[in-house]
Order: sequence, then structure tokens, then C-alpha cells
Amino acid sequence: MTQDAGTSPLGRRGFLAASIETLLAGSAGQDGPTADVAGPRLIEIAPGMHTVRGPLSPFDPHHPAVDLRLPQGVTKPPLLILVHGGGGARDQANAMALFHAQGVAVLGFDAYRVAGLERNSIFWIRNATYEARQRMIYSAALGAYRWAITLESVDTTRIFIHGLSNGADVAANLAAVVSPAHVRMVFPEGLAGAGLGLPDRLNVPLRAVFGRLDNYAGDSATDWRWARQVPCRLNMSGFEGPPGNAANCNPTRNAFNRTESPEQWVVRQRQAGADIDIWFYDDAAHGIFIGPLRIQSFDWPGRTRPANIGASEAARTKFVNDMLAVIRA
Repeated sequence: MTQDAGTSPLGRRGFLAASIETLLAGSAGQDGPTADVAGPRLIEIAPGMHTVRGPLSPFDPHHPAVDLRLPQGVTKPPLLILVHGGGGARDQANAMALFHAQGVAVLGFDAYRVAGLERNSIFWIRNATYEARQRMIYSAALGAYRWAITLESVDTTRIFIHGLSNGADVAANLAAVVSPAHVRMVFPEGLAGAGLGLPDRLNVPLRAVFGRLDNYAGDSATDWRWARQVPCRLNMSGFEGPPGNAANCNPTRNAFNRTESPEQWVVRQRQAGADIDIWFYDDAAHGIFIGPLRIQSFDWPGRTRPANIGASEAARTKFVNDMLAVIRA
């Protein structure tokens, strides 16, 4: 299960804490008086909430948290890079197995363990800031892509990327930096549109994916993720990735305005000529590959919020088949 710390239900104190955490995040990962030359470290910035300071560890393909699986009997298979959400590698465990069984090479990782920070999933879901998780996931995912294009065991002209929740926003930013010579399409599922923000320009085709029942971490049962806009102060400033909409929507610029919703971003990209669309799935919520559809709520610090997850078997099968049609084309 993944969490949107950007919409974490901490009340007004939580919004102020989120503002502080994002401002602090602007220098995270850079050399300076707060950097830890030995590697990243967790810093508590509000009661129970942590960000990450210090340089992130380079991606190590030999790290035990990196998982490359090649299908048997397939020469130069296409490769699907699976980018996890806030809960870590477990978010993509089912997807790894599903696509590998279909003759697709799959590459997964746990960005937190790659960074050298060993905590359980609940810690990352409840006690880490949005920007901290997304920065770690982005760093590992970009490293995984750069390693993947050097592999001789896969077809490096047929690489695809799927990202879930926090990993969806990471995948969208990757779509602005990867080469179309290698990546055919990116599938961000459950975009929040906050944290790192979303890129101004795409290099490769993108299909944003939402379950019709995805209200995960919303303010109400009908606060759908594709239409959600959150305060700009919940974006981070100084993201060292592709230029995006967070540049003018962060704690230091238009802090009390609202972010562009994922749906609005898709429309803007389409109007600019991008190959982009939204795939909606009935009887599905947040994390279509996670498991059965569950209509539920979740207790974050200070408040209970809706947190529908999973999908019906029919919806999950349709999503798998839609992705496979693109991968096998």
C-alpha cells in the first residue's frame, strides 16, 4: 500500500509541517553543511515525520534489492521496469510475477534499501515525507534505466516503464529524460501530480492509468486522484530532474495556490502535441496489480482517509492485456 504524504491528514499543523519539510527538501541531496558524506540519513522534521538528507547512493545493479528476471526460452525479450510506490518493492511484487509469466523481462528494485535505509513498509507509508520517498525512488529508477540500456540479455530498443503511486510521478518524470531509442512507452498508475511535480515536456509516449474507484488518500470518498489538486506548498523546490510544473508551484512560489491535476496535465501535454492519453478501468482502485478490490479507509496520523485499493480480476486482466498489446506490438 502506498501513501500520499502530500495529502497526509495531519490537519492544519500537518500542512504547516509539510510546508517546512518541503522547504527543507530543497537542499536535500546536495553538498552542504547538512549533507552526510557517508550517505543519506533520516531526519525527523516534525513529530513522527522524516525527510532524507545527504547524497543518495548510486544505483548498484548487484545490490540484493535489485531484481532482474529473464523469461526462459526467450531471446532478447522486451524489458518492463517496475517502479514501486511509497510502500517499497512489495507494491510491484504481483506485477513482477504477472509479466514475467508472460515472457517479458522484468526489472524491479527497492529504492529505500538501495539507498541504504532499512525500514519496514509501514514506516515509509506513515512516517516519511512525500518528497523524500519520491527523490529516492527517482534516483534508483533513473539508475535502473541507465543500467538496463547496457544489458545484452534484453532488447534495449523495447523498454517499458510502469510506476505506481509515488512511483507514477517518478515514471512521468522519467518519460522526460529517457531516450525514445530505448523506451517505447511509460505507464504511470495513480498519479498524484505533487511532490516532484510533473514534467513540462515528454520524450516518449505515456499512458496515465487510473482505476475509476481510486480515491486513495483523498479528502472524501469521491476525491478522485486524476482530478485532485493539492496546495503548491506540498511540491518540493529544487528538484534536480526535468523542468516541470513544480517550478512555479512550490513553497517559495505560489505556495497557497493549487497544483495542476493529473488530468489537467494530460490535457496540456496533449495540446502541446505529446503522445499521451488516460486509461480508465472500472471495478478498480489504487494499485490494480496489488490484489482484490477493497473499499476501505486507512488511519494516517491525525485522521482517517479513504484508501480504496486493488481491482477485480476482470479489471486486472484487462490492464495486463492492454499493456501486453503495447509491449508485444
